[in-house]
Amino acid sequence: MSDQAVSLTSETPATTEAVGPRPVGVPDSVAAWEERYSGAESVWSGNPNDALVAAVGEMTPGRVLDVGCGEGADVIWLAEHGWDATGIDLSTTAVDRARRAADERGIDAAFAVADISDWEPENTDRRGGFDLVTGCFLHTRLPDTREELLARVAAHVAPGGALLLVSHATMPDWAAEHDEKFEHGMEHHHEPVSPNGDFALLIGASPDRWEIELAEIRTRPVTSPDGDPSELEDAVLLARRI
Repeated sequence: MSDQAVSLTSETPATTEAVGPRPVGVPDSVAAWEERYSGAESVWSGNPNDALVAAVGEMTPGRVLDVGCGEGADVIWLAEHGWDATGIDLSTTAVDRARRAADERGIDAAFAVADISDWEPENTDRRGGFDLVTGCFLHTRLPDTREELLARVAAHVAPGGALLLVSHATMPDWAAEHDEKFEHGMEHHHEPVSPNGDFALLIGASPDRWEIELAEIRTRPVTSPDGDPSELEDAVLLARRI
C-alpha cells in the first residue's frame, strides 16, 4: 500500500450513534487510519449500517465485497444473511477486530488488509465477479478524485451485479467549528454528495452501463459532540450493472 491510499470508513459510530471530534488530521492514509483504530478499544458500534440493511434486505444473496469494512459489522451481517462476504480495509487493527468478531459469532467471512487502489481477490474467479459491492462513507484525498474511487470500486461488480454507496449528503452543524479547532479540513475529506451526483460520476468513470435502482436521502439520529440530539442526511445510491 502506498501513501496515496483511498480513505475508507463504514459501519455505524460507537456510543449510540454519536458523532464526535476526530483526532488531529482526518485519517487519510494507512498510518493515520491505523492510528485511529489502534487508539481506541472500538471505533464503531458493532451494528450494521441501517441504509445497507434496508437496501440489501430483499436481495438474493451471492458474492459481496465491502470496501472499507472497518471492524466488520456490515460484512458479518451480510454473511449471517446468506452472503459469501469479503471485507477489505486499510487498517490492520480494524481487520483483526473484524476477524475476531466474526469468529466469536461463528461467522464464515473473509477479510483482508488492502487498498482498493490496487487490490484484487486471490481467487481469480472473483476478479470483477462480485454480485454486490458496498461502500459506506468512502472518502478521498488529493490527488485522488471521487470519480477515480468509484471507478476502482465499480470494477469489482460482476455483470448484472449491484453497487451500493452510502455517503454523507450534508455536513453536521458543528463541522465548521471542528475544522477550525482541529485544522483538518473536514469539508475536504467528507465532501457531501448526492445519489444522482454519484451516479453521474459512476457512469462517467466506468466503461460499463449502469441503471439506478435506488437513489434517496435518508436521515439518521446522531448526538453532537456537545451531547445535543441532531440528525444527519445520508445519500443512498443502489446502481446495477447492465
